[in-house]
Amino acid sequence: MFDAFQRRLIVSEGERAIDSQTVILVGSAIYVMLMLAVGLIASGKSQSVSDFAVTGRTMSLGVCSISIMATWFGAGPMMGSAAAAYSGNSLELLRDPIVSGVSLLIAGFFFARTYRRSERFTHVEFYETRIGNFAGTISGCIQLLSGSIWLGGVLFAFGVVFETLTGLSAATGIVTGTVVIVFYTMFGGLKAVAATDVLQMVFIVVGVLILFVVVVADIGGVSAAVQSLPERAFLLTPVEDNFTDWFAYFQVWFSSGLVAIGVVSVVQRAMAARTEQVAQNAFYIAGVGYLLFGMIPVTLGYLAVSSMPGVENPTAIIPLLAVEHLHPVLVAIFVGAVISAIMSTSDSILLGCGTVISVNLMPRVIDNPSQSLSLRVARWSIPVIAAVSLYTAFNASSVISAISNAISFSFAALTGPYLLCIWWRRLTSVGGYAGIISGLLTFGLVKFLMPELSASFVGFWVSLAMAIAVSLFTQRTHPPRHLTRGDGTVLELNDRLGTLPLLKKV
Repeated sequence: MFDAFQRRLIVSEGERAIDSQTVILVGSAIYVMLMLAVGLIASGKSQSVSDFAVTGRTMSLGVCSISIMATWFGAGPMMGSAAAAYSGNSLELLRDPIVSGVSLLIAGFFFARTYRRSERFTHVEFYETRIGNFAGTISGCIQLLSGSIWLGGVLFAFGVVFETLTGLSAATGIVTGTVVIVFYTMFGGLKAVAATDVLQMVFIVVGVLILFVVVVADIGGVSAAVQSLPERAFLLTPVEDNFTDWFAYFQVWFSSGLVAIGVVSVVQRAMAARTEQVAQNAFYIAGVGYLLFGMIPVTLGYLAVSSMPGVENPTAIIPLLAVEHLHPVLVAIFVGAVISAIMSTSDSILLGCGTVISVNLMPRVIDNPSQSLSLRVARWSIPVIAAVSLYTAFNASSVISAISNAISFSFAALTGPYLLCIWWRRLTSVGGYAGIISGLLTFGLVKFLMPELSASFVGFWVSLAMAIAVSLFTQRTHPPRHLTRGDGTVLELNDRLGTLPLLKKV
């Protein structure tokens, strides 16, 4: 009799598990279809690359702010940073969300006005105007490489969430999610991406706050949660007072602190803003919001150290917390939040890469392409980039490592010359090329000969120093070129910063 009761109990628990999984799976399917519908409805009909890539430069402050934050708030803080907190990796926590949030403020303070005033489509065009077309080609190719690696890491996170919460294979989630994202991005452009960003950010905020409140309540309240935090929680300075650790600490500030200025998906938001003030203030709002809200997944990762010890795959810690603490219906809502974070980054990367191929690379092959051809190339480049990123996703060991690899190439070779393109009148084309080439060579040599050092950090300083030195020696033989707007008029250096209003009325 006892055996019969035990069998019935096991069957009952299995049925409940299946019911919960069904609710989560159905909720995920409904959410994905909702994103698809919103993206297609909001897309309108793009007649040109301007409509497709920068919404005709009509984006409002609210939409621009939310879109920047949604784009930046992807797999990093939702998955990678929570995993870093759970594992006690303070260096990666410093990178994201702290320094990544600060990078949005830096982009707003020093670069947003220049982006909008230039009336261009991507920042790659700054290399073309000040250094040369080949520099633009190099920059564009590196942007595509880093973008596909970055997207691969994001899709990897999508697969982890999907498998953890639905029980289906990660491959099924990755491929399905990619197809949906490609579809509405390809046909809707930035209008569709921005519309889904707004809705996705609502899901992110609601889902993460629900999980945070429930987890804290289950632990025993705020005081109990505070007491359960690890000893060095939120202390992000090096544990050991030695050169190696402090070198790593400061290179995170330099590399990740400047990352937002050269990410095409974020730069496009500034270029799509209605005015320069909208562009600048949107970055301020998004940066502050990112810093504040990004600490919630970090806190959840810390709380899981005591409440869920021994998790083999820390990347899945946020989904596991949801399964452990939430009702299946609430889990379905939270799944929407995680998928939102991942989709909001993925569609932006795809759109940015498609724009780079159409605007910056295609003219190197076809002279004066028509608007219709440029638009077709921008659209059909998106599934190609997605296919490349799928390969990366199936080979990514972790979200953080994929994202770190994505920014290493461009930081070492491109960031130094890029800063000079905008802020130094005396940069010459020869100096710019010297900076790019020396940065790439240094990156490769340090990776091979001194793997204990940060190759991207060393490469950045060599690139910057070489660009300055060569430019100073070639002022007469290769006079500096002006930075120009899209219409060819000169963009003066004193116009690039302008006044710096904090949330000036627009």
